[in-house]
Amino acid sequence: MKVKRIVLASRPGSDGEPTKENFRLEETDLTEELADGQVLAQTLYISVDPCLTKCVLDGSSLTKIGRFFGCSRIIGICGTDEKCSVLTSDFGFDAALNYKKAGLADKLRECCPSGVDVYFDNVGGEISDLVISQMAKNSNILVCGQISQYNTDFAYPPPIPAQTAAILKERNITREISVVFDYVDHFEMAIEQLGEWVRTGKLKVKETITHGIENTAGAFLSMLKGGNIGKQIVQITG
Repeated sequence: MKVKRIVLASRPGSDGEPTKENFRLEETDLTEELADGQVLAQTLYISVDPCLTKCVLDGSSLTKIGRFFGCSRIIGICGTDEKCSVLTSDFGFDAALNYKKAGLADKLRECCPSGVDVYFDNVGGEISDLVISQMAKNSNILVCGQISQYNTDFAYPPPIPAQTAAILKERNITREISVVFDYVDHFEMAIEQLGEWVRTGKLKVKETITHGIENTAGAFLSMLKGGNIGKQIVQITG
């Protein structure tokens, strides 16, 4: 049987961003003669994620869940006006700020005049430093990804700037790094709860679907630059 696969053909250089040339589409043979315990399955969809997917969660979903547990005001930060509109109209955010536009610090201060109490951080870099500079005393940070830093050669998680570290200490801010495999015992319960929220319409799911395995590299690169809205998925055929 002939099948297609995406192969990492080469790696980007030092602190380099990946390009389409780093990937290769291959056709290869797959045996249909199975050994005991093997299963032959057809892949219909694949998830396109950063390599550190064990740490990353879709921020739009998590912050919406925060509403269920008492968050009175939710502010989103994203990179396009379209995404800002989706956050407020579809996900129920109180406000959404485009970090690519001028005046982000002032706009965040207007939204959170008493400071930020909880920060879900899945981007890192300058945006995180800015948000932390406006956090309240005894506030909390949940680090679930640092996508702005994944194309650097820093170890994960990347080092915190001295000024930001000083703010964390001075304001007694708790910063916890979340790794999904630390919560394996909760998987079954979480899947049941999330499924119920989706079925009842309390939790909405957005997906960006790219068609064709040959477009996987492009979908991956787009995801790294924030081109997707919601979960980035590749539909293999059809």
